[in-house]
Amino acid sequence: MEVHVKYLSSGVNQTPVALQWGPDGRIVYAGSTGVLLYDPKDGRIIGASTKVHSDKVTCAQWVHPAPSSGPTLVTTGADSKAVVWTVSEEEKEGLLVLHPKAILDHESFVPLCDATTITEDGKEKIVIATVSTERLSFWVVCPQTGEFECLSSSTPPGRSFILKLKFCTVEGAKYPLLLCGNHDSRIYIMTAKELGKYVPTNVLNGHEDWVMALDFMKEDNGDMLLASGSKDASVRLWKFTILKDGKESQEIAQKEEEVLKLKCVIFEVPSDKENITLSVALDAILAGHEGLVSGVHWARTVTKDDQTHQPYRLLTCSKTQDRSIIIWEPEGGAETGSGIWLEVARLGEVGGNMEGYYCCQFSPDGMRVMGCSYQGGLHLWENQSGVWEPCVVVGGHFDQVVDIAWDPLGRYLLSASKDQTTRLHAPWRPSNGKEAWHEIGRPQVHGYDMACIARLGKFRFASGAEEKVVRGFAAPANFIRNFGQICSVNVEDDLGKCKVGEGASVPSLGLSNKAVTITDLQEEQQIQEEGREEVQAYFKLLSLTAPPTEDQLMQNTLWPEGAKLYGHGNDLIALAANADGSLLASSCKASHEMDAHIILWDTNKWHQVDVLAKHRLTVTQMAFSPNDEFLLSVSRDRTWTVFKKEVSPEGTTYKVSDFSKKKESMHGRVIWSCAWMPDSQRFITASRDKTVGVWCQDESGWVREALLSETNEVTAVDVIECRGSGNGDHLVATGLVNGEIHLRTYSIEKKQFAEEAYNVLHHHYNTVRRLQFSPAMDDGSLPLLASCGDDRGVRIFKIQVPSGSESR
Repeated sequence: MEVHVKYLSSGVNQTPVALQWGPDGRIVYAGSTGVLLYDPKDGRIIGASTKVHSDKVTCAQWVHPAPSSGPTLVTTGADSKAVVWTVSEEEKEGLLVLHPKAILDHESFVPLCDATTITEDGKEKIVIATVSTERLSFWVVCPQTGEFECLSSSTPPGRSFILKLKFCTVEGAKYPLLLCGNHDSRIYIMTAKELGKYVPTNVLNGHEDWVMALDFMKEDNGDMLLASGSKDASVRLWKFTILKDGKESQEIAQKEEEVLKLKCVIFEVPSDKENITLSVALDAILAGHEGLVSGVHWARTVTKDDQTHQPYRLLTCSKTQDRSIIIWEPEGGAETGSGIWLEVARLGEVGGNMEGYYCCQFSPDGMRVMGCSYQGGLHLWENQSGVWEPCVVVGGHFDQVVDIAWDPLGRYLLSASKDQTTRLHAPWRPSNGKEAWHEIGRPQVHGYDMACIARLGKFRFASGAEEKVVRGFAAPANFIRNFGQICSVNVEDDLGKCKVGEGASVPSLGLSNKAVTITDLQEEQQIQEEGREEVQAYFKLLSLTAPPTEDQLMQNTLWPEGAKLYGHGNDLIALAANADGSLLASSCKASHEMDAHIILWDTNKWHQVDVLAKHRLTVTQMAFSPNDEFLLSVSRDRTWTVFKKEVSPEGTTYKVSDFSKKKESMHGRVIWSCAWMPDSQRFITASRDKTVGVWCQDESGWVREALLSETNEVTAVDVIECRGSGNGDHLVATGLVNGEIHLRTYSIEKKQFAEEAYNVLHHHYNTVRRLQFSPAMDDGSLPLLASCGDDRGVRIFKIQVPSGSESR
């Protein structure tokens, strides 16, 4: 069996050191408990780590300079681990693999690290500094073998919390400097006479609040500039100068004191020959942000005509309400470094009520800028003829993804998450490039955590959140047009049927997406032209041929809300729709029989059809059979129920046909998931008791046909027919509580599962919440398996069954 990852999306963790742009152009970032590689040139995620971290990854950094063995990176996590990773040279399942080289265990939460490569006695070594609760530890790792040793562990300098670490290599020094930005508003300079034995040497005072960010830059003349960002909203530049002898250092210190009225800090760095004396003086103070400066980053050296040059260009970002990224250059230009520092560009978002940017990075050539925001989104700008323009970038949910639903034609995938958004993912087909999946819409931005979603037809869906209301949505005309242009799909028929306006917006203090029509847009324009009052134009008509940027996703891809359905007494749990989307089933949380019912809704007239009562506890999932004859439900009460369709003059409903009894059921724990086989004669159930059951219909009712024991609790299941097999084989996908996804065939003739299962390498890092195969495709293309999980990820796999079978 062959598996290829077509799409992987995940938001960035909300920490200031969760992302770094490497010298080779690849970006590493932390997504939940995993580590991902992103190539902006390729426009997609190109690599993913194996499962090592068991809790949120707090820091992801490239080792610089890279060891001769190849690109290496270090991550830390809330699971008390620091991990050294290497990147594979070959792809597996369509992605590069990040393999753990060394796992450094700590006693508590590890929020920070920094790493560099040194050569000692002719051997390369990776030196790593990590911060845990009230401890600063130093490690040495062999890049070839992965052998490691903890060299020392001590209390942080100044007995205060370290908020940022930064190694700096001084030419001629035995070991690199280490600078610590602490919450006592000081920057501590640490030096070492022995490997890993760092001690505080001096202190840089000046900031008035926490020191949050540090970055070094080496000037062409050998001096160094340190940029430090603080919670006091300022950025300070410190010049490090190497002094030749003590007399010269005294003269420079006196001269600077007389002219600049600034105190110069002088300290020594151990060397193999004679100790190196360094002088540090404040060079500039940059004031442009309104609050906490969360990131600073120097542009990298540029090679031109076989000569390297370090430009004077600094990038800073703020995590507070100014929501901005600023590019600074000296008055004389980035090439000369002369004159006062000026703000040459300000990037970011206007308005909003969320925090700003957690970190910012220059590309290796300095022509692009990347930032990551509070909502896990990536923001990319490119310098085009002197103007910084937003670019297409990957992204994803920043909290658990709880449900997914395919479009009836398989053109796009919807996902719902506890980050309170519903997102639409589809393949971007540029005229001059290859197909790549992207997030191209955010139909719903809600005020409650999402819980479930169901498609109701082409460009229609219903969703439920941690509230008692089912909400229905339909795509507006502007989105449908852009969808057709981005995905190269003919949408003329869909535009002809669209009756909900051009777009949608959320009013102030509102939760419902209101439709915006052409008339509304004309009235807004007229009011603006007359200047009668200020207009809050939340929605603007766009014509897109590429996936929208993060700003456009938040403001211009909403879908109008068509209906609210009231009837449940508790928060919603599950939704399911029949084949044409005309009938919707919903369930809610239930601790007793009174609330454990299923409500059927007519989605054409948006009214309640019937209430189906049978279960005693929460109905966890429901599924209509492909021919719409049956409705299957599974519950926390460890039973399943099959309802059969009944048509009467009053309308269509479903009545109890068969059910499993708790004492006789083969499942001993909650049943999490269920799915119908394409023939509507069999269904599958998956349970927390690590079993998967196949049930078929005979004269006495629905009976068990086969039983599969899994290696862990089963939380999701789906099944698809293998065309071309000729023997009724089906492909069954199971998702487990530990994030694994297993693929195996099931033979209807033999009534048994295949002995061997294919374990997907690039599976989820945490619990799999839902698995769903794409619908049958007219072009006979291979089936796509979509999955979502607690690791914030949405993944789409292309599967090739050995027999050469195709989708159902």
